[in-house]
Amino acid sequence: MRIINTNNLLYKIFSVILAVLLWLFVSHQENPMTEQLFTVPVEIRDLSPNLVVAERPSFIKVRLQGQRQDLDMVSARDIHAFLEMDGMEVGMHTMEINVSVPGKTRLVSVIPSTVNIKVETMARTQVPVVVSFADNSPAKGFMALKPVLTPNQVLVSGPQDQLADIKQVYVEVHLGEAQRNYHQSLPVKVADNSGGLNLDLISFSPQEVEVLIPVVRELPSKSVPVKIPLIGQPAPGYKVERVVVEPSLVSIFGEFSRLDQVDALNTAPVDISGTTKDVNKKVKINLPQGITFLGEESVTAVVRIAKLEEKVFSEIPIEIQGVAEGINAEIDPAFVDVIVEGIEPVVEKLNHDHIKAIVDLTGLEVGEHEAAVQVTVPENIVLKEIQPAKIAVNLQDKTINLELRGE
Repeated sequence: MRIINTNNLLYKIFSVILAVLLWLFVSHQENPMTEQLFTVPVEIRDLSPNLVVAERPSFIKVRLQGQRQDLDMVSARDIHAFLEMDGMEVGMHTMEINVSVPGKTRLVSVIPSTVNIKVETMARTQVPVVVSFADNSPAKGFMALKPVLTPNQVLVSGPQDQLADIKQVYVEVHLGEAQRNYHQSLPVKVADNSGGLNLDLISFSPQEVEVLIPVVRELPSKSVPVKIPLIGQPAPGYKVERVVVEPSLVSIFGEFSRLDQVDALNTAPVDISGTTKDVNKKVKINLPQGITFLGEESVTAVVRIAKLEEKVFSEIPIEIQGVAEGINAEIDPAFVDVIVEGIEPVVEKLNHDHIKAIVDLTGLEVGEHEAAVQVTVPENIVLKEIQPAKIAVNLQDKTINLELRGE
């Protein structure tokens, strides 16, 4: 019969347990449980292509727990924080942030755990691209001609209020003492009106445009005015007050023989038919053959339209002119009423002193006559009517009058 030594068995079991506990203790000391805070971007998932999240936090804080060696292997790229947007509608929403973490780690907290977001309809618009010169100076003796952009406009997408804040879409060009054509693909940039544009919510298609700027040797130049041809007339009771062109002078380039033939540049005509309001629009400059124009080949034309107003001036005294020496002149009536017309601000400032009425009797002999009254009015005022237009004139010899009175 075999006898088992229980003391040895217990000793062995105790030794194994002690070894395991010792290993756990050493492992915990060398690779303890710890926590670490990560800054993680917030993703948008499953949002309808016709919608956009206009207001949301870009980043959140995520705290993970795990053994130090495991956490040391984790970066923010391994953690995914996202908002599940499937079925979301336009409006304000409070949503819980979903977070997925790597294996061997445990999610402790999300700061914040919920966020307020604003969902808007995605707006899209075609916007022209302009060139902004960081240094518009080719090498000495050279000049840069009008840039050619391909494409010359891009599709901008984003929330409607963000798109409304866009001032211009541009590419930035550095010529840098160029002596030959500049040809580059450049990223599209945007300038806004308020300084509050969120570029994370704006996208461009395409994101780059091809820019070609011919650089040639300098040509003779001259400055000429820009003229705006008008078509039609404003509505009855209105008139063109003035035409403003910006810029009013432009520099053109070409051979001397070509420049000598150009005194001004005309634009495409502006139609003002039947209008009662100012007309403000961009119009293209018509360039003669052989003439080059730097920059955008268009100007801003503002046609100021003013309402007309009539005003009546009563009892304007008539001044007698041209009476021969020795003749006594009597007129009837001695006053006239005058009706004038002009734009409201000008007419309102008129008074009797601005209106002059005369009757010219030059060459008339003694006797009774009918003479026309002449009225002068200030510039930009239209004389509509004189009442009466003609007056009775009685010319008498002063000598006869004295004899009749016995003087």
